[in-house]
Amino acid sequence: MSFMEDFNRTVDYIDASLCTGADERELRRLSGYSPAMFSRVFSIFTGLTLQEYIRGRKLTEAAFDLRSSGERVIDVALRYGFGSPDSFTAAFKEFHGRTPSEVRDGKPFRVMSKLRLALSVKGGEEMRVSIQRKPGFTVAGLMRKGIGSSECTATWKALHKSWNYKKLSALGNGQSYGMCFDVEDPGIFNYLAGYDAADGAAARELGLDVYEVSENEYAVVTLEGPVPECIHHGWRFMMESFLPEHGYRHSGAPDFEVYGSGDMYARDYEMELWVPIEKA
Repeated sequence: MSFMEDFNRTVDYIDASLCTGADERELRRLSGYSPAMFSRVFSIFTGLTLQEYIRGRKLTEAAFDLRSSGERVIDVALRYGFGSPDSFTAAFKEFHGRTPSEVRDGKPFRVMSKLRLALSVKGGEEMRVSIQRKPGFTVAGLMRKGIGSSECTATWKALHKSWNYKKLSALGNGQSYGMCFDVEDPGIFNYLAGYDAADGAAARELGLDVYEVSENEYAVVTLEGPVPECIHHGWRFMMESFLPEHGYRHSGAPDFEVYGSGDMYARDYEMELWVPIEKA
């Protein structure tokens, strides 16, 4: 079964479980990924977090229920997992711009439609990809746990504000990495903005967070273009095309944005994306 079919089957299941909650084992069976990794894949393809999508779908279906029945607001709120009428009303008004009572009485409301991936033919798009086994190495920098992608830039700014660039690059070969690791909670991830560190002890003495990376096999894709657009494009190509076509999937080990030199916002900027892989 293709990745697109697996993705759509998983979203179908999530949509059918809006009132009961999706079972993690079933999510894993349908998608082939852990719930946290599927949430990352979902965000790559849709630009929404999985939580945002589920919340929008719940509030859409709740509005339809209110409009088509005479049910009490509290009954609809409880059906879709809201603990109280007040929390439901606040979320409902933020999403629809109307209160539940106003929508039940005929006011217009917003609709978030059920999402599906569709095949798109792009005329033989190619990216430079190689399969490489990388020995273990050490990364030292600033770690942030439980953040969203929008907070990565702030992590780099905080790192360079507190530590001198020359000291950071002198820890090893000077290579900088954006590392995503130990994803457990869907919608958020752990991130380390750091540098190669041949001397982990010296890095710890500087007060840096240190992560020992095990030997792994990676699909290494060369990206070209401004950040972050080239990174989003690379992830989409890997997850939609390269990995399923060649029978691989993300292994769950840390993945890396490996930055090049030059202007990160230039059209000819080059960097790499290292995606840890295993056979699907």
